[in-house]
Amino acid sequence: MDLSRIFVYNLRKWRRATGLSQKKLAEKCGAAHSYIRQIENGLGNPSFALLAKIAEALEIEPYQLFYDEDANPGKPARERQLESAKAKLTDEVSRTIQIAFDKLKNAL
Repeated sequence: MDLSRIFVYNLRKWRRATGLSQKKLAEKCGAAHSYIRQIENGLGNPSFALLAKIAEALEIEPYQLFYDEDANPGKPARERQLESAKAKLTDEVSRTIQIAFDKLKNAL
C-alpha cells in the first residue's frame, strides 16, 4: 500500500466530489493555491493541522483521506459518511429532546 498515492487519489476525489477547485480549497484551508496543487501532485506533505483543515473544508473525517477503498470493499465512502452524519444528527436530536423533557419535568 502506497499511502501517498492513496492520499493524493482521495484528496482529488473528495475535492472534485464537493465541487471545489484547488484555489477554493486553498482559500477554505488558509493555504496557498500553489501548495494545494503541490500536495495533489504528490510533491507536498501537509502538516496534521492542514490535513484537519482540508478534511473540514471537504466535509469529511480526516481518516477518509487515507482510506483505501480497494483494500476495504463494501459500502462506498460517501454512503459511510452519510450514515455517520445521520448518527451524529440523531444523537444531537435525542440530546435536545432529553434536555427539553428534563426542563419540562422540572417545571411541573
